[in-house]
This record gives sequence, structure tokens and C-alpha cells, in this order.
Amino acid sequence: MKQYKEEFILSTETIDRVSQLFGEALEEAGTDKRDILRIRLSLEDILGMWMKKLENNAVQYKMVQRFGRLSTSVCVEGTQVSPDEDEQGFLFSSRLLAQAGLALEYSYKNGKNYLICGPLKKAQTGQMTNLLFAILAAFLIGGIVKTLPEGAQNIVLEIVNPVFQTILNILRAISSPMIFLAVCWGIISIGDLSAVGKIGKKLIIRMIAGTFAVGSVFALLASPFFKIVWGKNEAVLGGFTDIYTMILDIVPPDIVSPFLNGNALQIVFLGICIGIALLVLGQRVSVIQDIIVQANEVVFFLMGVISKLVPAFVFLSIFNLLLFDADVNVWGIVKVFALTIPGCLLLMLVYVLGMAAKFRISPALIVKKLLPTYLIALSTASSAAAFATNLETCTKKLGIPDKVANFAIPLGQVIYMPGAVIGFLTIVFCMAEYYGVQITVMWMVTAVLTAGLLAMAAPPVPGGGLTIYTIMFAQLGIPGEAVAIAVALNSILDFVMTSSNLLCLQVEVTIASESLELLDKEKVAQE
Repeated sequence: MKQYKEEFILSTETIDRVSQLFGEALEEAGTDKRDILRIRLSLEDILGMWMKKLENNAVQYKMVQRFGRLSTSVCVEGTQVSPDEDEQGFLFSSRLLAQAGLALEYSYKNGKNYLICGPLKKAQTGQMTNLLFAILAAFLIGGIVKTLPEGAQNIVLEIVNPVFQTILNILRAISSPMIFLAVCWGIISIGDLSAVGKIGKKLIIRMIAGTFAVGSVFALLASPFFKIVWGKNEAVLGGFTDIYTMILDIVPPDIVSPFLNGNALQIVFLGICIGIALLVLGQRVSVIQDIIVQANEVVFFLMGVISKLVPAFVFLSIFNLLLFDADVNVWGIVKVFALTIPGCLLLMLVYVLGMAAKFRISPALIVKKLLPTYLIALSTASSAAAFATNLETCTKKLGIPDKVANFAIPLGQVIYMPGAVIGFLTIVFCMAEYYGVQITVMWMVTAVLTAGLLAMAAPPVPGGGLTIYTIMFAQLGIPGEAVAIAVALNSILDFVMTSSNLLCLQVEVTIASESLELLDKEKVAQE
């Protein structure tokens, strides 16, 4: 473990020195230069606010490196001075920004104000490179093993299959608590409903409604490519009765059974109820809020570790398919790509053309403005990696005011998932067809509702969607062995889904800003 500390007295010179130390630590961790600048500006603003009330108090800077990850912090002794007291402090201390991987975390303990940034991973090989290598290696090694005698193949399977099943069990174990904590934590992150105001409430409603609207339309458009049991009038009426019953069944009989049964809708319902209760009670339940936030940090950290294992998991998934299921339905797998990729492209085209028509500007100009963020997301499958470019594009090229962009972009990267819903629905439709699960009207409604809710609960990191398939398949009656195929497909499609999410988010926030009469239209039309 590597550790470094410096102690100061809070002053203007101290702020400059602490900002410099933070920048050096972030640079060592391989953080993008624009992200470093943003964090340093946030830090300097908060320290400047503290100096007004805590000048000449003791300050300590600390940097710790554990297992290749850097964590940096600064603490100032004295009375509690939360960044939330400042008009812009909410934006900097918001845990929605932390979800995007860029925020300073604030806390007050033992008479000291703390700002923490980390843990920060060192830059590594691109996720796409690792994933392509894993796919090629799986086909190459799998092909070689298939040529071996049957006895040798069985030995290989006895070694590989337990490892694969162990990783699957980890995903199953973490999926239910991850979804519950993500929902609770997301609601608590709002901090104060009055701080969100009219603008925030409208944006949240638009984003959630937009995600489900895209899912519903895509399900209808994709239905001709699958065998749907529409039923006669009596069956249709019965299907709507089942939907009504399903809505009522979202309320669980107790707190434990949703987690034991993996009922995604009930888990999300519990998360929403408890999250709202904690938000309304505020400081009266601050201890419970802290527990939820800290537990979510643990799960988010575990998801970061799991995301590193995505290439290994894809390798094992494809390798197992080649050895266990020689008769795998290749057309079913091709259909996933044949529907998801054109579906996401069509979605982005509709958004770009809609924005061009609304503001009467060239679609080519809109694409030019949105392209940098899209390419980063396409190459990394990470909304966090594209956060700085996304925010810069919205404020400098699309004319979105800072107060809207600073709230809407980190929030949207968490809950606005139209591209992800398209991918999730395609995969569950194809897996249902492959394993002989009957697709009915009731099943489709459940699929759209489940996919939309779970898309918003998945962490915005590469591989963040892996854990949701165990719960989604249990909800839709798809056999558990389908998870292996789904995870492999999702890992590849994640690049397309994430990039389309962010492009649509930029358009959505631009249009929302215009409807609120806050948009700089001249900047939107500017070359």
C-alpha cells in the first residue's frame, strides 16, 4: 500500500496546493485531462466556500493507493459546512455525478469536513480490444478442443464448467441486492425534492416515459419477427386481466420473498418505496441513508471488478456453447444482432431528424455536434468515460444552460436507457424463442416493463447489465442456462446500446431545455 499525506492551514495558498495534489493523483491514475480540470474546479469552489467559515483551520490532504487504485481526500477541521449550502454545491456533491465516476464525495465525521475522490483505476487496455480478443480466443481454443478425443474434452469441461458456473452464481448473488440498492440510492441521490424543482421533475418524467415508450414501440415493431400468440377475443381479454393482476402483484407479500424468488418488479417496487421514505424523512434517518449509500458503493465496486471479468466471462460463455451445444441456433444469435443494431440506428435517426425538424437545422450539423460523445461511448461501452465530453457538448455546442446540463446529464446517464431497452428486449425475445417459451401479449407487456425498470437499475459501467439477466429471465420464465448466451451477446452489443443511449440523451435534454424556454437556440444552429 502506498500512502502520502500533507498538512496545512486553510488559506488561498492551501487551496492552490491541494488542487495541484489532486490533479497529480488524477493524472497518475490516467484520468482524462478534461475530467481532471472539472474535478479541480469543483474542489476549488468547495474549498473556497469552506475558507469563508473555516479560515486558518487545520487541513489534511491524503492519497492512498491499494491494489492499483488511488483514493484522494482532503479534510478540514471545524463545524459542518456542507457543499449543499451553496447554490451550486448540490451539483458537485450529488451522488448522481458520483455514479458517472467524477464527483467529490462529501461527509462530516468527528468534527471534520471530508471531500473524497476515488478509488480511481489506472487506465487499461480498451474494453473492445479485450472483448474481441476473448471472442477470437474462444473460437480458436474451442475449435482445437473439439478435435481432441472425447475423454480429453471431458477433462477440459470438468475444469472449465465449474469456473463458469461460479461466475454465474456470483452474478445471481449480486443481482437482486444490486437492483434494490441502485433504485434506493438513485432516489436518495436527489437529495431534496425542492432542490430538483420544476425543471428536474419534468426531466425525470420525460426520461422515464421516453425509455418505456421506446421499449413499447420496439416490441411492436419486432413482433413480426417472432411467433406471437395473440389469441382470440376471449384470450386477449384474459391477457389484459393477467396484466391487471400482474400490476397488483407488484406489491410483495413481504420484504424477503422478492429477493428469494428474484421477482424484479417487486424488488424495484420495494426500492422505490423505501427510497422515497428515506428521502422524505431526510436527516431523521441519515444513518440508514448512509448505510444504503455505503452498501451501494460496495456493490458498485464489485460491479467494477466484475466488469474486468467481462472478457473472461464472454470467453467461457462462447467456449461452453461450442463444447456443450454443438447444435446451437446460429440464426437465433444472428437475429439478435440483426434486430438490435438496426433498431438502435433507427432510434438515433428518428431522434436526429426530429431535432433537425424542430430547430430547422441540418441533420449533418447535429450529427457533427453529437459525434464526439457517440464515438467515445461506442469504443468504451461506458457512459462514465464519455461524461466529460457529453457535458461539454451539451453546454458549448447545444446551448443547454449549465444548471440544466449539470443535473440532466449525470441523471440521464443513469435512468435514460432507450438503446439498452432495445437490446434487452431483443435478447429476451430471441432467448424465449430459442427455449420454446410462449410469447403472449401478457408476456410482451411484462418484458417491456421489466426491461425498462432493469435498464435504469443497471450500473453505467462496462458489463453493468450482466447481472440483470438472471432476474429478467426468472421474471419471464426463460431457463437459467440462457444467461450464458445472453451475457455473451450483451457484452458485444453493450457498445452499440450505450452509444445510442447517450446520443438520444443529448437530443432529449436539448428539446427539454427548449420546452422550458432555457435553450440558447443560436448556439444550437451555430456551425
